[in-house]
Amino acid sequence: MKRKTLALLLAALMALSLTACGDSSETPAEESTEPVSAENDVVKIDGICVDDSYQDNDGSPLRLVYLFSTVNAGDTNLQLASTSTQMTIGDANTYSAEHIPYAAEFAPNYYYSSYLEDVYVGSTLQVVSTFKVPEGDLTAGKAITLSNSNVPELAELTLSTDDIQHFNNVEELCAAMDPEGYAEELDKRSPADEETTALAKGYLNGYYWSFYVNNTSYEIEFYSGDTFEVRTSLGTSNGGSYTVDKGYITCTYPNVDQPIRIPYTFENNDIDLDTTYAFDVKEH
Repeated sequence: MKRKTLALLLAALMALSLTACGDSSETPAEESTEPVSAENDVVKIDGICVDDSYQDNDGSPLRLVYLFSTVNAGDTNLQLASTSTQMTIGDANTYSAEHIPYAAEFAPNYYYSSYLEDVYVGSTLQVVSTFKVPEGDLTAGKAITLSNSNVPELAELTLSTDDIQHFNNVEELCAAMDPEGYAEELDKRSPADEETTALAKGYLNGYYWSFYVNNTSYEIEFYSGDTFEVRTSLGTSNGGSYTVDKGYITCTYPNVDQPIRIPYTFENNDIDLDTTYAFDVKEH
């Protein structure tokens, strides 16, 4: 009888011990299933994308990664440039944003420039930055962290290479990220009507514009026959043909794929050309 009583007592003590362990605060917590954070009060990541068609040079493993974001100045004035951000992938490799001329020309609603832009209290700015990253560092499952001395809150956001969207070319990429801006840009590049074309040519042909950009003085002169010539203070000159589009005077050099697109408006019975913007590669 004593043995039976002792056995029952031991069984009861073991049951109490197991119950206590089950209620202990030492029980492992369940893993969080919260979504990845890509937004705070100051900055929101609108998208992170790769143009799979981009190559830095023949056979290069570098791909062009686009980071689209919206920054809210809140109660503090900010200064932002597309080149101010660093991206770290995994634990080892950090990449600084680079300005690649014309890389974001089809997403005009996003600021893309090497120059600092003022973002004043209560206003926002949409910004796109580009990074050259080896294809091998874009494999799935790697953490992405960001930093920007002008926007320290950027470091609070958590991203992953799993968040990256891939596109076949830059137009497809920009159309997805800035659909309204993409449509607007295509419209500005379409041919102007006959009346607008004739009016623009009347203001252009036989006249030249002088301007200064990138430490160089320029002159651009237009001629009948839809031709133009660019001269610089360095003693160089070059020319080609021009067309009048809805939003640009488009100047094309022979055997050069990338034309110079000069924004224009009609003001005070004249044409106003934004030549400085058109020739400053840091602005595109």
